[in-house]
Amino acid sequence: VITLIAAFMMIMPELVTGLHRLPPSSSMTRRALVTGGVTTAAGVLAASPQPAIALIDINNSAAGDFKRYPGLFPTIASKVIAKGPFKNAQEMYAAMENDAIVERLKQYEKEFTFNPR
Repeated sequence: VITLIAAFMMIMPELVTGLHRLPPSSSMTRRALVTGGVTTAAGVLAASPQPAIALIDINNSAAGDFKRYPGLFPTIASKVIAKGPFKNAQEMYAAMENDAIVERLKQYEKEFTFNPR
């Protein structure tokens, strides 16, 4: 929905300008001009690439970056940052002190990257 609004906002100035410039004897009606703009906005939306899964770089992130992962912020996120850097997920799991933390981290494993600091 937000992407559709953004696409519409991109073409809105052209629509308004076009409506004011449209002479009364023009073969294109104002309704056709607005409908064409809505169709253009829908086309922009369809052509927009869909966002990929947001990844978090475990070794180069701050605790606040973990807010989008329920159950990790602030306690587990702080532990991960304090004990890092890690080469991979297995090394990160081994550094955690209990299985509950490991299980919570495993829920989001596909969204983690481990770039060097």
